[in-house]
Amino acid sequence: IIFLYYNVHMKPILLTETIKNEQMLDEWLNDHLFSKKQRHLLKMEKRIRVNHQIITHNIHLFKDDLLEINCAKEEQDDLEPIDLDLEILYEDDIVLVVNKPIHMIVHEDGNHPITLDQAVAGYFQKTDQICPIRHIHRLDKDTSGCILYCKQSYLQPYFDHAIKTKQIQRTYLAIVQGKINQAMTINKSIGKDRHANRFRISSNGIKAITHLKPLTYKKNKTLIECQLETGRTHQIRVHLAGINHPLIGDELYGTASPYRCMLHSYSLSFIHPLTHKKIKVICEMPKDMRLCMES
Repeated sequence: IIFLYYNVHMKPILLTETIKNEQMLDEWLNDHLFSKKQRHLLKMEKRIRVNHQIITHNIHLFKDDLLEINCAKEEQDDLEPIDLDLEILYEDDIVLVVNKPIHMIVHEDGNHPITLDQAVAGYFQKTDQICPIRHIHRLDKDTSGCILYCKQSYLQPYFDHAIKTKQIQRTYLAIVQGKINQAMTINKSIGKDRHANRFRISSNGIKAITHLKPLTYKKNKTLIECQLETGRTHQIRVHLAGINHPLIGDELYGTASPYRCMLHSYSLSFIHPLTHKKIKVICEMPKDMRLCMES
């Protein structure tokens, strides 16, 4: 079992484990998703101890050896912080989950003056936390809801692996045109549209699977729940347009509307890398989507 010792300002963090099976140190680090670069830095900076002795090279670990890794050293990214009133949905000294506002991009693209990464940097500055800015996934500009950040760079590979292997579950709420009567699974590959800056269903594309469940039907609009089994760019938008139920407000794949694209990241769940407990975060449906369903 790995134990964690820390405080809210990211001061000493110590990972400790009593070795259960004989193996090489690099093998243990690799199994716990430390990158080659991270393994090298930990050794060179003398932040690995075995039985209280500093280790700077790959050694054989024996059963009942005490392995200690000091992961405390972090540097703030060179990112201009912006002070915004972010809604914090969940936080501990390893992860941060925020509600991404609509009309805001997650990271810099050269065309927008404010990003969610900058807002998170501002939050860390305001709360005296020295943390890297590491978003684990993204949302489109007009999509609101849960975004997960990793506050400890040595644990980012864990979350990247969890995303890749579908161990992070994401559930969305969406409002679509027309009536969807029953739950369904859309299993249609998605590829880049060569003739426009968008994506499309394509037999030559990348596998994409979306599970849908209708929740409420009013005034020719259906509120649905969407669960992603894969995470392709614009996946929900492309799949819904492909069954002739485009998102309300999705001008790229549907029709013009006074509403923004009616898509919201409602819940996010993952296994915490250190406590091994399941964390589930909920972000309630925003006001503009409630008003849309009533109009």
